Amino acid sequence: MITKQTLRNLALCVAATGLFAGCATANYNKAASTSAALTESAALVAKGSDQIDRSLAALNDLMTNAQPDLRVQFKTFDTSVNDLGDNAKAVSSEAEDMQAQGTAYFDEWDKELAGIRNEDIRTRSENRKDEATAKFTRMGRQYDATKAAFKPFMSDLRDVQKFLATDLTVDGLAAIKVPANKAAEDAVPLKQSLVDLSTQFADMGVSLAPNAPAQVTAK
Repeated sequence: MITKQTLRNLALCVAATGLFAGCATANYNKAASTSAALTESAALVAKGSDQIDRSLAALNDLMTNAQPDLRVQFKTFDTSVNDLGDNAKAVSSEAEDMQAQGTAYFDEWDKELAGIRNEDIRTRSENRKDEATAKFTRMGRQYDATKAAFKPFMSDLRDVQKFLATDLTVDGLAAIKVPANKAAEDAVPLKQSLVDLSTQFADMGVSLAPNAPAQVTAK
């Protein structure tokens, strides 16, 4: 419902057009949404790194410490791999939202720049936008590189999962040993890439958040 106060505010905004360049829009709300998506993405990526460890630990336990009933250990591995896959989908979805929100934010920033009359202020805003855009672009490249490295790793892990789901025997474990060891080796650089990506997501989230750093009170 439109209140009288809302109508008065709109009228004041329109009346001021002749004196000012127009009513400023709250683009910081778009920045806040992007910041929230980035923070969530950072947490999901960090969680994915932990899930890789759990998946490989479960696989290693199955390969090197086989119990009389292999099904119990396989279930732990199977669940861990499925959780990792679900997390990867969540990261992809959150990253898409982040990209869309970030694009909307920078597009609105361009529109605001066009309305700044003072050359010095406009230049300062352009410089800040260029810095933020460059950081956002670097983060996107890191995401693409990490995603490219994760895809074959996850595919191999799924193949090991399918292999053992059919041939869960001592001989089956022996036959899959080489691919299992390769997955563990491939996880090392992948996990570092995930750490870097999570850090970039978190840093970008902080840089776009309309919040001041918490002040530490001296005791």
